[in-house]
Amino acid sequence: MLEDTLAFKEALFSSTVPEVVKEAVSANLSVLKSPTVLRLTDGSLYGFEGCIEDVGCCEGSCTHVWNYAYAVPFLFPRLERSMRDLDFKYNQRDDGKMAFRLMLPIGRERMDCVCADGQFGGVIKAYRDWKISGDTEWLKSVWPAIKRSISYAWSDSNEDRWDPGKTGVLTGRQHHTLDMELFGPNSWLNGFYLAALKAGAEMADYLGEGETSEEFESIFRKGKKWVDEYLFNGEYYVQQVDLTDKSLLEQFDEDTCNTFWNKELGEIKYQIAGGCAIDQVLAQWHANLCGIGEVFDREQTRSALGALYRHNFKASMRGEANTWRLY
Repeated sequence: MLEDTLAFKEALFSSTVPEVVKEAVSANLSVLKSPTVLRLTDGSLYGFEGCIEDVGCCEGSCTHVWNYAYAVPFLFPRLERSMRDLDFKYNQRDDGKMAFRLMLPIGRERMDCVCADGQFGGVIKAYRDWKISGDTEWLKSVWPAIKRSISYAWSDSNEDRWDPGKTGVLTGRQHHTLDMELFGPNSWLNGFYLAALKAGAEMADYLGEGETSEEFESIFRKGKKWVDEYLFNGEYYVQQVDLTDKSLLEQFDEDTCNTFWNKELGEIKYQIAGGCAIDQVLAQWHANLCGIGEVFDREQTRSALGALYRHNFKASMRGEANTWRLY
């Protein structure tokens, strides 16, 4: 193991890539040698979101946070698959709803909170892990749970009413990695849904479930067409929401209204609306890395990326006030 580690280190640091790339890669890889991750008694991998001075921060191999971690699946694919196994076995409700934190000890009562990007990211990760490993028997073992994760979008038991009409467009209450909810279609979270549908269609076809494959593919195509046509403003993708429509909140519960309705301004809080969201084409990045293919129009994606730089890049944050969480 030491020889393998030294060989990897020499290969990385003797490469001709720019120094900033070497630093970025090695700095992020170092997390795997930190208390951020641990092995459970059965050998499975478990992780926090990070570490503070003396404790782990935000437990539970958080589904939407660990969406971004690509070192483990490529370097230690068996460990990565163990994270899928834990999620699908202990974190998923019978109807497919996936809690986004795995509570220890495993087998205890699960959380009841679901994230749209975490839910569909789990499908994307399972697709990726199958492709990396080539282990179709493993895919078969988790396939029923993968199907439930996708079809939960239109399940009658989905309290958040993501896509009850199988349109391929998320329209309900969508919790996400920024610890808030979006109400109404947006390319950021819908992209995860589209990528999951497309990956699911391919996996179903490979496993001989033609009817399921056709259903997922049909919903994907409808959703992609709608997103490219109605969420792109000519420069970038936006969120389609009427901020003054309180009924978008009232269809859920009183707590949602109290949390998200701004009485003073008469509008819904914490939405993106016509803003240039930093994560608007994030799902396409995942799709590219995992070999899923196009989930957004190629030229519109390029335009959106250019808009991100023009509208969002700041060379310095010294003059910016941050009234929220500090990192």
